[in-house]
Amino acid sequence: MSRIRSYRAAAVIASAAAIALLTSCASDGGAPSGGGEEKSVTVAITQDPENLNPVVGGSFGALSLEFNLFDQLAEIAVDGSVVPRAASEWTSNEDYTVWDFTLRDDILFHDGSSMTASDVVFSFEEVMADADSNRQLWLTDMVSVEAVDDMQVRFTLSTPFSEWPRQTTLISIVPQAVYEDLGADGFNEAPVGSGPFRFESWQRGQSVVITKFDDYFGGAPLLDSVEFIPVPADDARVTGVQSGTVDIAAIPTAQIAAVENTGSADVVSIPSHQVVYLGFNTETGPLADAALRRAVSYAIDRDAIVDTILNGNGQSNSQLVAPTVVGFSDSLEPLDFDQAAAKAELAASGYDGEEISFQYALDGVIPMGAEIAQAIAGQLAEVGITVTLEGTDNASYDIVTREHGLTGLFLGQFSPSILDAGLPLRFVFSAEATNYFSDPTIEQLVVDQKAVADDARLEVISEIWGINQENAYVAPLYSPDAAYGVNPDVVWEPRADGLFIMKDADTQ
Repeated sequence: MSRIRSYRAAAVIASAAAIALLTSCASDGGAPSGGGEEKSVTVAITQDPENLNPVVGGSFGALSLEFNLFDQLAEIAVDGSVVPRAASEWTSNEDYTVWDFTLRDDILFHDGSSMTASDVVFSFEEVMADADSNRQLWLTDMVSVEAVDDMQVRFTLSTPFSEWPRQTTLISIVPQAVYEDLGADGFNEAPVGSGPFRFESWQRGQSVVITKFDDYFGGAPLLDSVEFIPVPADDARVTGVQSGTVDIAAIPTAQIAAVENTGSADVVSIPSHQVVYLGFNTETGPLADAALRRAVSYAIDRDAIVDTILNGNGQSNSQLVAPTVVGFSDSLEPLDFDQAAAKAELAASGYDGEEISFQYALDGVIPMGAEIAQAIAGQLAEVGITVTLEGTDNASYDIVTREHGLTGLFLGQFSPSILDAGLPLRFVFSAEATNYFSDPTIEQLVVDQKAVADDARLEVISEIWGINQENAYVAPLYSPDAAYGVNPDVVWEPRADGLFIMKDADTQ
C-alpha cells in the first residue's frame, strides 16, 4: 500500500502528458537502480521544454531543467524563503534602490571556467538586449548592472524594491565566453551552466537527459543522471507512475486513490501556490456595478467546491495569493458564503436578470475548470444571477485573454514562481496592469509595498486585499493541493515552487 505524506509547502499544479511519449521515450534509466549501479531517475514534466537557453526562457517545462543546469544569484528554498546561491551575500542602500551582491569564489561552469562578476553582468544585460527574451519583464526596474570587481556586482534600480534578491532568482547565469561563441541558438542546442547537473542530450518532444556535475560548489548530486520526459496528459502520467515507467510525476488529486490502490507508488500531497479566482469585466455591462460583483462573490460556496469537486484537496481563499506565498495575510477574514447577503447586494444593484457571459478554459492550468465553472453557474442561479457558460480550449482562451477580450465573468489563476505577492500585485492591481478595472488607491499601495519590507510590507499588501474584497474587482476562490506519484525507491521532496529540483534526490 502506498504511503501518503503531507507537507506544508507550495507546489505547482501541473498541466498535461502524452501517452505515446510515455512508452516511446522511456529509457533504462526510467527506474532507479540500486547497489553500486548508476543511479538514474525519470521525471514526467507537463510540457515540452521548447527552449533550454535561459536567456530567452522557455515554457514551464523548461524551468525545472533550468534550475538543475544553471545557478542564479539567489534561490527560493523549500520553505519559500530567499537564500544565497551563486552570491554569498547581498546588501542594499537605505531605500532599496542600489544592491550589491558578492559572488562565491569557488563556482565553476561545466566547461571548467570560473564564474566572475562579468558573467553575471553579461547574463542580465543579455536578457535585456535579446528581443526574444521573456525574462525582460522581471527586470523592468533595473537601470544598470555593473561589475564592481571580479567578485561583486552592483544593481541600480529605478524605484525602491525591497524584494530585489527574490527577483534575481529568475535570471540564470551563463558563461559569457561560451554564449558569445555559440550564439543564442547554438547555446540552446548545447547549454553550459554551473548547476549541479550538466546537459547530456535533448530529443525534442521526447526527453532531456542531464548528468551530475562532480565539481559543483555545493557538492555533487547523489543521482548520476535524470531523464525528463514531457507527458502532458493527466491520465498518461497516472499510468506512468502506476506502471513504473516514470519515477516522479504530478497527478490529478482525483486520481490519488487510483494510484494508491496499485501499491506501486507513494502519493505526496502538498498545498499549492496557486489561487483560482473569478474575474469581472467592470468596464462595461452589469458588472460595472460593485454591488452586483459583491453579490456574485457572496453567492459562491467556496468550501463546497473544495469539498466536492476537489475532494477536499485544497482550501477556500479570499486573497489573490495562497497561504504558501509571501504576502498572504492572516489578518484578513475570509469572505463567507452568504446567500442572504448576495440577494441584498443583488437588489441594491438594480440587476434585471440579463445573461452574463462566463468564459473559462476547458483544459490547462486549472484542473477541472469546466466542473468549477458549472458549479459556480449553479450557485449564482440560486440567488437569481444568470450566466452563459462559454468554455473554450486553453490555447483559444489564452488568445482571448491576451487580446483583452473577456467580456463578463471569467475564470483565472495565479501561481507566482517566486512565491511572492509581487506577481499578482503587478499584473492585476498596478497602474501598468492590463486588467478590467482601475483603482488609484490600490495602484499607489502597489508602489508603496515595494519600498518597505517584512511586516510593514505585509500590512500594505493586506490593505490591498481588503480594498479588493470590498469592491470585488476579482473574487479569489480557492487554493488547490497538488499531488505527485513517486516511486517508493526514490527519495525526493517537493519544493515550495513546485519545480523538480533534483540535487538532493536519491534512490534506495
